[in-house]
Amino acid sequence: MRLESRRRARGHQLRHRRPVVPVTSVRVCVAEPYRDCRAQIEELPERLEREGVTLHSGRNLIKRLGLAGPDGEPIEVVVKAFAVPARVRGFVYENLRRSKARRCMINARRLMELGIGTPEPVACIEHESYRCLRRSYYVCRYWPNDRDLTALLYHGVPPGADAPALLEALAQFTVAQHDRGVLHLDYNPGNILVRSEGDGFEFALVDLNRLRFRHLDIGDRARGLAPLTTQNDCLRIIGRRYAGLCDADPERFCARFEAAQRRFAARRRRMKKALAWLRR
Repeated sequence: MRLESRRRARGHQLRHRRPVVPVTSVRVCVAEPYRDCRAQIEELPERLEREGVTLHSGRNLIKRLGLAGPDGEPIEVVVKAFAVPARVRGFVYENLRRSKARRCMINARRLMELGIGTPEPVACIEHESYRCLRRSYYVCRYWPNDRDLTALLYHGVPPGADAPALLEALAQFTVAQHDRGVLHLDYNPGNILVRSEGDGFEFALVDLNRLRFRHLDIGDRARGLAPLTTQNDCLRIIGRRYAGLCDADPERFCARFEAAQRRFAARRRRMKKALAWLRR
């Protein structure tokens, strides 16, 4: 039994060990305000392995680290290390399509131009090996948040007496995105940061590699909201407030929202079953 336990533990460690990937070239794109920090930014992938506060560890690794800012003052940044893509996908990212890190940086700049909250972009780093992208890193300023949207929108745990006001503010933030032609294809609570600001709330979008910029009709808007919540009471508050802000009929829009959410949940269940079957 002890031997079997040790084997299982060893297998768990091996599955989560970050693979050593040979690098033949490195590209670093630094935002203008942080040009003087380039040398520090180039060291971040190495520092990431031994330093920093882990914010998320899974397929991708996200850590918070410190830098000396352009004026010498310390600043906190968040570094997201994307998973090493398979060889074919790595070839596509290197030769035919922008990497996820590059897309995050470009999309963050565009959101800021549109006046939509997002952590300030700092840099992206790409490691290439034999004409294939292997590792990529996105670096942005740390944006502290103090509210847990996941508990409220996925588990129905109220964060306090101001929960309805928070949901209505979230609807307003979402309308502002959609009115400006921004569609986040993975618009779930984990990709929305929120903090209290005076008597209201301030929001910021993260995980920006899956954004689309185009005119959105009412169907697009409902589908864009679909990943946001699994709780019917939250759905109704958000849907009614959203409809009121974009001059739509509240009942009809909530019905669209509910239908889109059911289709999204069914599609996610099918994907989980397919992945479970493939892993057998």
